[in-house]
Amino acid sequence: MHTAIIKTLEERQRQIHEEGFTAEHDDQNKPGRISWAAGCYAMRAGEQAAGFAMPKAAPFVWPWHESWWKPSEDPKRNIIKAMALLAAEYDRLERAEAAATPAPPPETVFSTDDEWQSGIYDDLSELIEDRELIVGDTVYIGVKRPAQPNDFTGHLEEGVIENMSLQAEDHYGDYAEGYPDLKEPQQQTLQILIEAWADTHCRPDFYTIAHVRAHTLTRDDIAAAMQEPN
Repeated sequence: MHTAIIKTLEERQRQIHEEGFTAEHDDQNKPGRISWAAGCYAMRAGEQAAGFAMPKAAPFVWPWHESWWKPSEDPKRNIIKAMALLAAEYDRLERAEAAATPAPPPETVFSTDDEWQSGIYDDLSELIEDRELIVGDTVYIGVKRPAQPNDFTGHLEEGVIENMSLQAEDHYGDYAEGYPDLKEPQQQTLQILIEAWADTHCRPDFYTIAHVRAHTLTRDDIAAAMQEPN
């Protein structure tokens, strides 16, 4: 199973970089078409495994021009094409759902400390009351920026490859010199896998604070905090 996953990712990268089937390109497809294409390749693999005669023409549900129908004589290769197309369709559906979902409003936070070390408040009035602030005092206002898994995955593939090399040398000495010998596309595949795993399983529940600005408290701020008339 792991071999198919790696080959599917490599095929998807080939589709993007060699065929130009980027996210923007895929989003122009009508709903279902990429899945139909995947089904055609999966069906061809099934026909090959069953020993059926292979028609040259594209299946009648093939969604694009016949020149794009490029089945392989190897059923495993057709399965990989199908899986890569299904991955593309899954990503397209996720993007469509995200585009249709309203973005949550930014979360504003407040503090008396521009280093954000002495307490962070979600409500200005609560900060004023707790710290007994007065007109003319300075507070800092910012917006939460949730941390993202990929903030912490930069070049992790290098560490994995280096660790493999060290372990190989520990076990096999000079015989393992130069192992593993990987080209850049193979290293990129590993990095993409790491980022996808982190994005799926390592969602942070912490944040940084962006767009920080100083604010001098006004009489209106204090009145709102004390629930007094202006």
